[in-house]
Amino acid sequence: MYNTLEMNKTNIKYMISFLLSLVLVFTACEDDDLNDKIAEVVQENREITITNKVVSTNFIGNGVQWGGYDLVPTWLGEETLSEADWNTLFNRIDFMRPPFLRIMTNSGWAYDNNGVYDETTKTTSLFKMLDYAQSRNIEITYGEWGHQSTGNISDIDMNWIANSVKFLNHLVNEKGYTVIKTVNIINEPNGSWASTQGNYDIYRDVQLAYIAEMANYSLSNVKLMGPDIAVFNTASQTEWFTNTETDLGDNVGLYDIHVYPKQQLVRNGEFAEMLRVYKENTPADKQVVLGEIGFKYDAVDAELKLENEEAIENDPFAGEDSNMMVYKAFYGIDMADALIQSMREGFSGSLVWNMDDAMYNSPDNGDYQTTMLKRWGFWNILGEELIGNASDEAIRPYFYPVSLLTRYFPAGSDIYNVELPNKKGVRAVVGVNNGKYTIALVNSHYTTYEINLKSEFISSVTLNKYMYKSNSDGSFVGEVDSNGFAAPSEIGMNLNFEIGEKMTLEGESFMLFTNMD
Repeated sequence: MYNTLEMNKTNIKYMISFLLSLVLVFTACEDDDLNDKIAEVVQENREITITNKVVSTNFIGNGVQWGGYDLVPTWLGEETLSEADWNTLFNRIDFMRPPFLRIMTNSGWAYDNNGVYDETTKTTSLFKMLDYAQSRNIEITYGEWGHQSTGNISDIDMNWIANSVKFLNHLVNEKGYTVIKTVNIINEPNGSWASTQGNYDIYRDVQLAYIAEMANYSLSNVKLMGPDIAVFNTASQTEWFTNTETDLGDNVGLYDIHVYPKQQLVRNGEFAEMLRVYKENTPADKQVVLGEIGFKYDAVDAELKLENEEAIENDPFAGEDSNMMVYKAFYGIDMADALIQSMREGFSGSLVWNMDDAMYNSPDNGDYQTTMLKRWGFWNILGEELIGNASDEAIRPYFYPVSLLTRYFPAGSDIYNVELPNKKGVRAVVGVNNGKYTIALVNSHYTTYEINLKSEFISSVTLNKYMYKSNSDGSFVGEVDSNGFAAPSEIGMNLNFEIGEKMTLEGESFMLFTNMD
């Protein structure tokens, strides 16, 4: 999937690094022990070592963007999804066991009914989702996509502020949705497409007005999540972090960014370098998460860009804002790689964009009732009802690794650093929770590697193994149960990480070991 020239450059870099190691060995050895030294260097470059260095504590969790379904009444003439569809969703999310979800709305989809404040007419789907989250104790960041103004966008509509906070209070204190821990007001405010048109001062003023109105209610346990900036592939907008800290201080409970990296940025490891910059600019006493993560392809990923554009063109229900690679198994490898890199860099969670195609449409020509969807989901729960294709409701491949990374890195985990060999595409991370372990490894390169997994503090332990391997035809190898959920490929493996466990990490594969339930 790489640009061939860039891929060759990266391969050459790794080859030179390895050869230099051998040259150092050659110059330091006598002929009679040269072979032993070469073997030693090769063996050392296979070792993956779980260290006792804690990267982060009190992990919030990996999760996903949920919400929407606001056009179901328009599309189907029904108030909300059918009970059968809701139950299917709940069953699938129960397997994921996400510790963290993001649910966004706006006034016209929630509490504004033709200019009248109304807490019931348009909220059936929203309350269904929040009822579910509350029953499972899933942390929610809730918010509105943008602010409202009176004329100039800098003239904040204080009536909107009043009603928005009134509705927030209704959710938290009257409906009892105490799992709402943070409020996310204005999506991607640094973007020209945002209600702020990229103006930080407007973003700041909206947050301050919102905070002031929240003080009129018993909402002190709800903090802001921000600045929610879309950074895509660069670390060039850290001033939004420093300005947010200066202007909003402890009103911000959680920092976040949105990332839509190129495949190559993730696979060559530069994604971690970008994340590191934002982590370093996060206040020391605060956590930072990826508020959205998906993949977008440009000229660097030219083949993928073309393939995605052609797939959108050939699908009458795919809007321009879609990633059609969600139907292919390699997308699961890329997403696993990105999530693992984020955990390794001290991020406290990631929210994958997104759960379900049926949540949002893509009004590319200004038709806001269009059935052209934002195809990013694990499935399309309205495959049969909306597009006449029941098979589109099936679970897509990338749910497999993502569901394991949400389920087996629960809230409150400690994340440990793992030392890696000089092998392109190899990443690993470890989570510890209540004395139990999860070890996740990914190889996003095409080459298969022999590795030796060791630990500085885990000796002998019994773990279950999950394995997901992307095939070139878009399918994957991996055990699933009757529901299509990930199942262990091996159960009750007795592993000794003190002496090391030798194993094969195939090209474009993901492995997870755990003794968590």
